[in-house]
Amino acid sequence: MSSDIPNLPGLNFRDPRSYAMLRPQHNKIQYGYMLPRPPTVEHVEKHINEHSTKIRYTEPMLTSTGNIKAQQTFADNPLPTAMVPPGVLRFYAYFREEVTESNDETSRIRYVRIYAYLEDNTIMIEEQKQRNSGIDQGVLLKRMRALKPDAPQFGDQYVAADFNVGQNYEIYGITYHIYACDEFTERYFQEHDLQLGEFEKAPDDIFTVKRKLTERPIRVSRVNADKQNLKRFLEYDGKVLRFYCTWDDTGSMFGEKRNFVLVYFLVDGSIEIRQVLPPNSGRDNVANFLKKSKLINPQTKQPYQEQDFYVGQTIEVYNRRFFIYDADPFTRNYLDDKYGIHDWTSAINDSDSDDEAQAEMDKSKRVIAEYNGWGDPEDSAGYCTSLHPKPPKKDTIKLLNNDGKVLRFSAQFLNPAPQDRERRFVIAFFLMDDTVAVYEKPMRNSGFREGKFIQRTKLTNPATGKTFAASDFKIGATLTINSFTFITTEADEYSLGFMEADADQFPSSDLSNIINALRQQRDVVDSLHEAFQAKDPELQGRVKPSDMAVIMESIGMPKHEIATVLRRWENKLGFDYFGFMSALQ
Repeated sequence: MSSDIPNLPGLNFRDPRSYAMLRPQHNKIQYGYMLPRPPTVEHVEKHINEHSTKIRYTEPMLTSTGNIKAQQTFADNPLPTAMVPPGVLRFYAYFREEVTESNDETSRIRYVRIYAYLEDNTIMIEEQKQRNSGIDQGVLLKRMRALKPDAPQFGDQYVAADFNVGQNYEIYGITYHIYACDEFTERYFQEHDLQLGEFEKAPDDIFTVKRKLTERPIRVSRVNADKQNLKRFLEYDGKVLRFYCTWDDTGSMFGEKRNFVLVYFLVDGSIEIRQVLPPNSGRDNVANFLKKSKLINPQTKQPYQEQDFYVGQTIEVYNRRFFIYDADPFTRNYLDDKYGIHDWTSAINDSDSDDEAQAEMDKSKRVIAEYNGWGDPEDSAGYCTSLHPKPPKKDTIKLLNNDGKVLRFSAQFLNPAPQDRERRFVIAFFLMDDTVAVYEKPMRNSGFREGKFIQRTKLTNPATGKTFAASDFKIGATLTINSFTFITTEADEYSLGFMEADADQFPSSDLSNIINALRQQRDVVDSLHEAFQAKDPELQGRVKPSDMAVIMESIGMPKHEIATVLRRWENKLGFDYFGFMSALQ
């Protein structure tokens, strides 16, 4: 029927189902990689016919008197290429680079990695990065086909099978020596029955080795993490036993009797011996006769212990016999408390003792002058013993136990001036070092600047004559700080909880003592019961906290004790005086 229709535009009909409309795919996934799909026979023949037709109409006919044969100038891939799986052979190599105009080195070893790609026999050379090498590192040869040095132009090239361990390869003027390969390359050679050379050890670069030696970190002695040693350090740091002894050297030529001070350090059991030189002795002014070290007892072959020293004892120090004749008061008290009472009668005659030895003994008896109010009391006391005093030693255990613990109280001036009546302050007491700081709260239109009012420092309590302690702070306490008299009105939740947990130091926070004291006053308990019922005519069992505070103040209870009781029986509805009164029964 179609033949009866004229072949004119608009009269042709085709079935769209008779044509393949699929988009051809040029790639396929094989071995986990995306590889090009080989063309089909029909596709190749079609392109050949189209190309031949173009040549026929564009180029003249070529004539030849003989057969023309193309010559292949590159070698076939010797690898088993039935189907070459995609992969990379990685070899570790090095090359030697000459260094000129350098006094430190004449040549340098540079380490590289050679990558041989199996799919197209391209290679890439990458240098291993070294820290602070001072040279350009990274890719030395981009991925490409590399020609062999003896090959003609566009001739023989390197393929993956050419590389092996233990061989030299010249690539563009640089000779690389392969000394190892990675695990994948080794397994690939085994699977394809290829001979792999033995691994070698890469030579060290002398300059790099020398530089690493100079860049080594400073050796730090190992810290002993033993908890017993830490406890001993915290307990005995700075405490020493001081003994006075003599060395009788009159038996030798020009010998004499010399006085020494033996110091035993309790923190680690080491010993130091200092000589006491009289004026114009003619000897070198060397302070230490024996530097601080462990001293071995020749009889026990063990280091001397603190119990080995007493008055009348003779110890041997490197074939020198030292006679102990006295000790300072701290040493006497320490050994008596720990090992029992000793006889501390001096074992030397007054005629034999020198003024210098006596002066050394009297150092611990110097009188500390009274604090005059200037500077830090501890620093001022240090100048009473030395022109160059050492910084005061801190209580390390107290610092560790109370680090970050601060007691904060709201306060105001006691008997303030009219312009100071609305001013409010926060007094902070730092438990780690017993320092006090005062901060002023911001008040709108007060005319006073908020923030730090008194800088954090150690202050003396005029009421006790000593520095402020934690027990001096409580609600309702009157504190004189830098001539300003404050009265504390409140405390934060942390401070109240801390004081209740340490009731021995803060008696006003001990709820049991407060209850026991009220139980002994029956008339006071009866008056409290009547006062609470007067505030609660409906007998609901609760009153306002403000009414409770007024009732407690009427019987003379301190404000801090009122806060302690209120914290125990206060809830969202008010103060539960039923529970409070039942506790007093």
